[in-house]
Amino acid sequence: MPGVRPIVEPPPSYAAYAFSHGAARLRGPMNWDDLRCFLAVARAGTLSGAAEGLGLTQPSVGRRIAAFEAALGARLFERTSAGHVLTATGRRLVPFAERMETDALAAERTASGRDVGLRGPVRITASEWLVVRVLAPLVAPVLARNPQLEIELLAEARHLSLVRGEAEIAIRPSRFEHQEVIQIEVGSLAFGLFASEAYLAAHGMPDFGRLCDGHALIAMSESLTRIPDLEFLPGVAGRARVVARANGRLPMATLAAAGVGIACLPLAIGADTPSLRLLPAPVPGPRRTLWLAIHRGSRSIPRVRHTTAYLRDELRKRLRGAAPAPA
Repeated sequence: MPGVRPIVEPPPSYAAYAFSHGAARLRGPMNWDDLRCFLAVARAGTLSGAAEGLGLTQPSVGRRIAAFEAALGARLFERTSAGHVLTATGRRLVPFAERMETDALAAERTASGRDVGLRGPVRITASEWLVVRVLAPLVAPVLARNPQLEIELLAEARHLSLVRGEAEIAIRPSRFEHQEVIQIEVGSLAFGLFASEAYLAAHGMPDFGRLCDGHALIAMSESLTRIPDLEFLPGVAGRARVVARANGRLPMATLAAAGVGIACLPLAIGADTPSLRLLPAPVPGPRRTLWLAIHRGSRSIPRVRHTTAYLRDELRKRLRGAAPAPA
């Protein structure tokens, strides 16, 4: 099943150490798949969230957790209306399970791909708009030169973990904080204000001296943080009325193209959307540094190393160009 890694059994000494230190008494052989399910539920807080991350069904995850608790002779989770909450025993087990996970993933990386050359899967994770507008067009050339590669693009709202092996390559507009991750700066993302020709025909060009008073604004969802609009928009469109919100740049661009209002968008989206026009704001739009990262343990795997170098070079070329001038 996609997304499910093969079982790699951790050293038995870890299990003996974990359970001899008060987590629980093991009543059967240790199974790493049970521990993976346990960690997934502990992190997601629900069976459905864990199942999605593991590529399994919710009942399968529930059965594994129940069987694992029976083998341990201890409850690991309290079942509540909000989801699964770790018990005291479950909390004590987490660091041992994470240590096993680290070793199991290291074993997979050691054994994975060093002898097969540029062949096999490479999973690349980024936000939806980066996948659709930036990364997807780069896939065909690398596959044409390396037909035995298999590129999987993962457009995820949440940040998939390189450390937990959820992807081999990650691209984000913010720095990675884990010490096991190697990150490379690949360019700068420029943003600008865009509106459709239909919107401008109906409402006129916004007066930035009056902070776009009387105009409609499309904004990011308030639940999102660390977005560049927060400091930029009050100074140029502080009097515009927010009429719509979205939790991604692509739906914002769709709303703007439909004439709903003005949107702050990456130039890679706005300039490539035919019906949108870059507005002459009095100050430059915000910029975000784009980072490409891999896990340290993956850098010696040929297919990951080659794909990383290709993306690094192509992203730098794509992001090097000058921003289009406002019409």
